[in-house]
Amino acid sequence: MNITFVGPRSVGKTTVSKIVSKMLKKKYISSDEIGEKALKKYGGLDRAIKSGKIKEVINSGGYSLILKVYSTEKNFVFDLSAGAFTSKSMNEASKEVRGFAKKNSFIVGLLPSKNFLTSVIFLFNRERKRTHFKDTNKIKLLYKTFRKYGHIKKVILTNANSIVYVKNKSPEKIAKEILSKIKLYNKIK
Repeated sequence: MNITFVGPRSVGKTTVSKIVSKMLKKKYISSDEIGEKALKKYGGLDRAIKSGKIKEVINSGGYSLILKVYSTEKNFVFDLSAGAFTSKSMNEASKEVRGFAKKNSFIVGLLPSKNFLTSVIFLFNRERKRTHFKDTNKIKLLYKTFRKYGHIKKVILTNANSIVYVKNKSPEKIAKEILSKIKLYNKIK
């Protein structure tokens, strides 16, 4: 079974998906790494996002590399960015990615907590420690986190096979919880 991890940035997707891939002896694939390679000529993923070039690339079929993973790879854990899964501005492309993910994998949604404000504060506190936000105005970053989280949460709750809340849990505990949910899903299936 293929497994796709989705969740807002800074929720811990990469750490947890790497642990789960190792525990299950599955190939780890990162949409950020795919994007970094594909957008190298624009200075990488982060620069392409900040410059707006990302929209141009995606509108010209840039999500095809993500769709290719679902079409060609087997036995993997996919660390899929929230943008690829939930984008409002590139809704059609994200809708197509969600369709491929649903058809070809078990989708695990990682969210901070059931409480909206607790989740926003959790994500903001992690975001402000990231190097590419070091020069960002903290009030603007908090507002951006607040503004985007509701949509991301809604799309994930609507499309994931399973939701795991991560606040106050170690990555290892989260991974074990996910493995038990996958085991249960396989028994029912």
